[in-house]
Amino acid sequence: MFHSMFSRLFSMLLLIILVVVFVGAGFSIITIRNNMIASRMDSLLVQAREIAFLASRVGDSTLSDYFGMDTSTETYLQWKAASVYEDFGAYILIVDRNGSVKDNMNTAIQSHPDAVEDLTSSDVTDTLHEVLTGKEVETRITNAANGTVFTVAVPWVQNNSVLGAVFIHTSAQVIEAEYRGVVWQIIGGFSIAALVAAACALLYTRSIVRPLTVITRASEDMSRGNFATRAAVTGVNEVRQLAGAFNVMADKLAQVEESRREFVANVSHELRSPVTGIHGFVEGMLDGTIPLEARDHYLQVVSDETNRLKKLIADLLELSRMDKGAVQLNFTSFDVNETIRRALIARMNDIDRRGITLQLDFQSEPCIARADQDRVAQVVYNLLDNALKFINDHGNLTIRTAVVHDKVSVIVANDGAPILPEDRPHIFERFYKADKAHTVGKGSGTGLGLSISQRIIQQHGQTIRLLPTETGAAFEFTLETGVKPMPLGEGSEPREEDEPEKE
Repeated sequence: MFHSMFSRLFSMLLLIILVVVFVGAGFSIITIRNNMIASRMDSLLVQAREIAFLASRVGDSTLSDYFGMDTSTETYLQWKAASVYEDFGAYILIVDRNGSVKDNMNTAIQSHPDAVEDLTSSDVTDTLHEVLTGKEVETRITNAANGTVFTVAVPWVQNNSVLGAVFIHTSAQVIEAEYRGVVWQIIGGFSIAALVAAACALLYTRSIVRPLTVITRASEDMSRGNFATRAAVTGVNEVRQLAGAFNVMADKLAQVEESRREFVANVSHELRSPVTGIHGFVEGMLDGTIPLEARDHYLQVVSDETNRLKKLIADLLELSRMDKGAVQLNFTSFDVNETIRRALIARMNDIDRRGITLQLDFQSEPCIARADQDRVAQVVYNLLDNALKFINDHGNLTIRTAVVHDKVSVIVANDGAPILPEDRPHIFERFYKADKAHTVGKGSGTGLGLSISQRIIQQHGQTIRLLPTETGAAFEFTLETGVKPMPLGEGSEPREEDEPEKE
């Protein structure tokens, strides 16, 4: 999979590099060629102007006659023609108004007869007509006998009359021969750049794909149950973020797996204890080990263990439903203080029997909250059971309610043994017990009450926490404040059925 990804990514980058190189090299070659042609044409145009100036100083018969009259001019003109040929590979032709080549160029023509052949009569005639109007012409003749020819033509004037034209033309092969070396340099430079870019693309592609391969292998290891595997955080920033997110996920999965194993172990232990006890007592009564007069006592023990087992199963099902989001909250406005009073009434026998002092501090009466009343009552019962479970006889139990920053605060505290610092971070974990004793008797329980309470409060979008205390334990949870219900008839006229009957 990733090899295919590597091939596709590298091929795409290589294609982009080749396209850029070809386009860049082609554009550079065309630009240099056009610049060299333009520069050559400008130089030839300067030479043609100078030749036309020399021709204008000659007499009015034939060029040879006038050159004879001005030997220095004739000599210079011939030297100029040879110099232009040597320096530019170009030929000079001086034609009259009829297009006839003057004999002063015969030497050059005889040495290079293709000079005249390249210029057809139609080419000369068309260009000459334009030059005779006094214009300078730069043209490209593509249908010449020996290939493309670049030509410049300027008028030569004598006594304000255009007597003819000076043609200088050169073949395209001459110009191409000059920039051919530059073209190879350009191609070589772009080729080296393409190789370097391809090597960089190869390394870049590997830097992307290799960490992804590592992450894939780590994922495969994790799918086989090896949650200790981790991915190396290397590569580009996005891949590093992916590897970091994968490692975070692996840590979370490892924690979930550890919690699952601990959960299974705790459930097994919690289920084994009552089942073992029930089985032992029943076997004892069946085989006669337990005398008949003691059976009522042990039957009560079996009943208690059965009830504890039922509560454990109910709590497990409750947590499972909460984790799945199957529990729907029914929000209403109610008096939290009244909910606390009902929970206390259900436990007053135990409170009185153990001589526990109850302190109620309700700063707002009534204290209206908007929440699911049944679920909040369940939280209160759990916290109250937890407080009574770890409080000494004749101890103090304190419950406070208040409205703080538009939230209802409920605190349940006792003055029993303090929770150890190493136990405080785990107090809301499932099956966690601060006394580490999963045994039947005083202080025993399912170890799920605080976990259930936390999930209920979290479903309300609120918080529950263990407060720092020097003695005992204090739990605080918050609720959304509600609107105080309006008494019947307040703000409205009394109804007829509400009026007392008159005798």
